[in-house]
Amino acid sequence: MVVAGEIMRKEELDSFLKLLDGRYREGMESAITRIELDRGQYIFLEGNAADAIYLVEEGVVETNHIHGDGKVYIQQFLYPGDFFGEGVLYDQPLYPYGAMARERAAVWKIPKNKMDEMIDANPELRAEMNSVLGVKLDQAYYKSLCIAGEKVEKRIACILLKAIQERGIGDDCGVIIDTPLTNRDIAGLVGSTEETVSRVMSKLKKEGVILTNGKNLVVKDREGLRRYFDEY
Repeated sequence: MVVAGEIMRKEELDSFLKLLDGRYREGMESAITRIELDRGQYIFLEGNAADAIYLVEEGVVETNHIHGDGKVYIQQFLYPGDFFGEGVLYDQPLYPYGAMARERAAVWKIPKNKMDEMIDANPELRAEMNSVLGVKLDQAYYKSLCIAGEKVEKRIACILLKAIQERGIGDDCGVIIDTPLTNRDIAGLVGSTEETVSRVMSKLKKEGVILTNGKNLVVKDREGLRRYFDEY
């Protein structure tokens, strides 16, 4: 379902629009479309023409690559307030990854030509988007350190440590990772097989480092996870 020119009520979009001068805000609002997505529905595919930047309003969005053998490599998960498709800001002609709803989600689509116009006219917006790009580069660098040339045990520990830093909620059991994260997801994130990830996760559970609580993964022993990372 797509709603054009809908009244912008969500906190994430309101925060973004506050960067605009009043004379530009009305034009931006009329150009943005809101897209509601079912689980598994693609927003765009890898290789599609890059014509817009997106802002997550609600739910979780997954960006991924699909290899020639059909195996899915997960690049990252995105949450409310996160931008994606930002390559259009430096004239990237095609999206280098696919983006799909990991669960029911809603995103705002901002056309490239309108985004270019707004950035040229608003120094604060330009600074904000440069900051977004900087964060993206930092995340990509961290992930490359996690997986480049490392044993799968260390890659998994690295991804879990990153997840509790970004999405961790403390409780009496430990730190709940507030995002869907199955063995298949972890395999896609670290570039391994689901069977190998299952073996490593079982070992972490037996050692009391992690546990599952319903659909959530809980890191019970954060220091134990760090030691596991260091040992490999």
